[in-house]
Amino acid sequence: MPTPDTNFDPQDDESPPAFFRSWSQMYALVLILHAIIITLFYIFTHAYS
Repeated sequence: MPTPDTNFDPQDDESPPAFFRSWSQMYALVLILHAIIITLFYIFTHAYS
């Protein structure tokens, strides 16, 4: 029976996300888009209330 690799590092297995160089850039885009959507909903709520 083969023994498990004790030197396994999950960071080595990660590949970069599509369209970005790193995951932190993708997370930043998601947070920015989230803030934009919330702002638009706020504006629409006050415009049509």
